[in-house]
Amino acid sequence: MSEPRSYSIDDVIRVPVRLRDEDGIAQVRAVFKRLRYSGGLGPRGLDPEHVLELRGNGRGEREATVEVSMKVSEEHAPGDYLCVALQVYDSQGNAVTIENPTPSKIVKIVDEGKRDEKKTEFLGWGD
Repeated sequence: MSEPRSYSIDDVIRVPVRLRDEDGIAQVRAVFKRLRYSGGLGPRGLDPEHVLELRGNGRGEREATVEVSMKVSEEHAPGDYLCVALQVYDSQGNAVTIENPTPSKIVKIVDEGKRDEKKTEFLGWGD
């Protein structure tokens, strides 16, 4: 597996997912969970408190590369995140969950010091 791509606050994570569904692909959701430690594959290696949900739309196409995406914010803890499931809805409203897609996909969130540790102080209303 190649080195995961790194993202920081305000970056948009974009992951292309190739799918096929005879009824047409509608909504796609990729669920990533943070690894507790590098190389920590397996249920005990996943942190249930830190989850990323990337979403995309297949626009009803039968075969498509759907780009799932999400913007990184301060609430997302730095670390490696492993895709643990793809939830796909077809154009008829049927849902399929693909557990632990293979090959696996990891994205990395890094802290580049963009977090605002000094909180703004409210001084009151101006006249």
